[in-house]
This record gives sequence, structure tokens and C-alpha cells, in this order.
Amino acid sequence: MTRHFYVILNRHAGRGYANNVWQTIQPQLDQLGIEYQMNETKYAEHAILLAEQYAKHHANVPMGSHIVLVVGGDGTLNQALNGLKKVDMAAPLPLAYIPAGSGNDFARGAQVSRNPSNALKQILTATEPEMLDIGHYDETTQQEQRYFVNNVGIGFDAAIVSAANHSTKKSWLNRLHLGSLAYIGQLIKVLGQQTAFPVTVHVGNRRDIFDNGFLVTTSNHPYFGGGVPILPIANVHDRKLSLIIAEKTILPKFIFLFIMMALGRHLNFKNVHHYQADHLHLTISSLEYGQVDGEEMGNRFFDIYLSVEQYPFWFAPTRHSK
Repeated sequence: MTRHFYVILNRHAGRGYANNVWQTIQPQLDQLGIEYQMNETKYAEHAILLAEQYAKHHANVPMGSHIVLVVGGDGTLNQALNGLKKVDMAAPLPLAYIPAGSGNDFARGAQVSRNPSNALKQILTATEPEMLDIGHYDETTQQEQRYFVNNVGIGFDAAIVSAANHSTKKSWLNRLHLGSLAYIGQLIKVLGQQTAFPVTVHVGNRRDIFDNGFLVTTSNHPYFGGGVPILPIANVHDRKLSLIIAEKTILPKFIFLFIMMALGRHLNFKNVHHYQADHLHLTISSLEYGQVDGEEMGNRFFDIYLSVEQYPFWFAPTRHSK
């Protein structure tokens, strides 16, 4: 079967790293005679429209004959997935991914190589789709629905994302390829500003209430923040979402918690709680920041239902991806 790749390129992902990645893989595609069509994102969430339009024109093609290939970060992948899910297709168009962002957490969780040439090799040697979990949320206060590949965060991590995105220093740090310093600086700032908030968790017939929520993250795989194993128990094949709730504690203990989190040894802490389920319901009655796959959700109350389903991705997985 001849395969055609529809490339969605976000040249600006990874502070311009994606442009370098495309310059690496495009000659390889040309040399191998691979059929592809490339479209660039031109504005925020343009990848949603590009993926949706392509799916509408190829809604009835055989599985594996047409593949959407994302070259960008996890945010671009999120948009492409949401665009594809807008279209009712006889067989979903598989998603392929060459990670070229700042964090590339989905690649870590799904065993996609972070080396562009190796990731391309995984894509071109695949013979069938790999069915992976994706998350979905329905947030009733804003009547908002969206799919996600990584995680949905409320509280501390989302406040860092918001503060960094609105920092006046971020743009010039990006130009110096030091954009990560914006997040480090805001982490310290938000750590002192973020207050505790009440969280209610519904899992099946169980209801738990926490008065001192600080970090509330629902994840599809272990990683967030560029490789931090926030939920080591999560897996893109288990048809479950994993939830962590870290309650606020005194500063020295919280710093120690984050050190242990970087090592994946934090889940047994007294102020850390975790769940695994195919359906979760969270209620937060104070105004808190939210983020989905690193994109801001704003400052709001939350009544959010989260669930998991599967979607076909096109790559041959490896046990050790670098």
C-alpha cells in the first residue's frame, strides 16, 4: 500500500528547534521518494484547522494509506488530534509524530525517539497503527471539551505556565534560546504565591475531599515538565488515566517533595494522593489556573469530567527511545 503523509509543521516549536528538525528530515523524505504534502501553522491553533480539513477530504480512505505527521511540540500534536477528532471518519487517520518541542513528554511516554532521524525511521518502518490512550475532558463551567495526549493540570503547575507565558522576560529569553529560565524563575515566584484550595475527587462511588490541594494533575503517561515522572504508574496502554493530588505543606518539605518527584519516588509521601481510573470527576470551587498539554485554560472554577479512549498512532515502538 502506498502511504501519503500530510505534514503539519510548526516551525516555531521548541523556540525554533522544529525548523531545524524539518531541515533534517525533509531531505530524507525526498531521498526515499516518500509521498508527502507539507503545511505550516500560521497562527495559534492553526493545526486544529489543518488536521480537520485534511480529515474531511480523506474521511473514507483505508487505514494506513494517509497519515498525519506532526513536526512540532506536544501542543501542536494536541491540536492535530483535536482537529482529527472533529471529523466522523470510517477509519481514523493515524497520527505520526516527530517531537520537536521544548518538553516532548508524549514522546517519552509513548516510546517515540526524540532523535528526529530515529523517529522518522520508526514511522517509516511501521506496518500497522499503534493504539494508544488519549484523554478527554468535559469542563462544565465553561462548557468546554478537548482531547489531550499528556495531562491536565490545575493549581501549581498551571499557574507556572500562565506566569511564564505572560512574563515580559520570556520573549527575549526565547530569542537567546534560554526560554526555560522563564519557567524556573516563575516556579520560584509561584511557589510563594500559590495558596491551598479545596478539591473533591469522584471515582466511581467513592468521593474524597482535600482541603489543601496545591498541585492537581491528571496524566495519560508518567511525564510532565520535560521529563519529570510525576505519575510513574501511568501508561499509554492501560486504558486508564492517573491522577495526583499534592497537598500544600511547609516550604522545605515541598522542595524535598519536588526533588523526590524528579526521581519518581514521591507517591508514598503523606501529603501525596494518587488514583487510576477510566473516568474521573474533579470539582474545585475556587478560582485556579488550569493547563492542558502545556496550553493555558485560564483562571476559573472547575467541574471537570475526565475519561480515556484510544487513537491510532503510526510508529514502530522501541523499548529504549532517546
